[in-house]
Amino acid sequence: MRFQSSMRLLKDEPVPDGYVRFRFNEDCQYSQCGYREHQTHFHCMRPDCGYSFCDKTRFVQHTARHERLDTLMGGDFQQYRANVACGRPGCLYTASLGTVQNKASHFHCLKCDFVCTDTNKVVAHRRQHQKTDSILAAGFEKFTPSQNCRVDGCPHSNKQTHYHCLKCCFAVLGLAQMSAHKYRHLESTTAS
Repeated sequence: MRFQSSMRLLKDEPVPDGYVRFRFNEDCQYSQCGYREHQTHFHCMRPDCGYSFCDKTRFVQHTARHERLDTLMGGDFQQYRANVACGRPGCLYTASLGTVQNKASHFHCLKCDFVCTDTNKVVAHRRQHQKTDSILAAGFEKFTPSQNCRVDGCPHSNKQTHYHCLKCCFAVLGLAQMSAHKYRHLESTTAS
């Protein structure tokens, strides 16, 4: 008798914040859930996740996974698990929801249309945006060889990566030249 009541207490212990428990006969409403309506299980309640599991030891592991991914994404990306639709029209990964080929989470950049399934690509893409942001903060705009800068007489247009000053359209080829050019603008303002 004592053993049964202690087991009942274990089964009904509180569920950590961010998760919900569904009993074996409850419909969790997750169409891709393998535990749906036949086994007591838990779901992560983050709208981009919905991860399901029946083993209570997964709470800590799954929470740690979200913390790691949130750090990697840095607020610049949104992650969607393989069984969760991202709601973006034309997304290759949502279009293949529930198929064998779509078994990985995918990540959407919140600053552009970039999407991937690899966390290493998330980190590299975030660095690209950080570099672009620092170039803009320095007063320049970047143009790659595939972009026409539309600056009359620019010898670098459609040929090599270069940067144009946002004040006077002067072209430079690297960060060191940006600093030197920026000082020219500072000198002309102090000379006036």
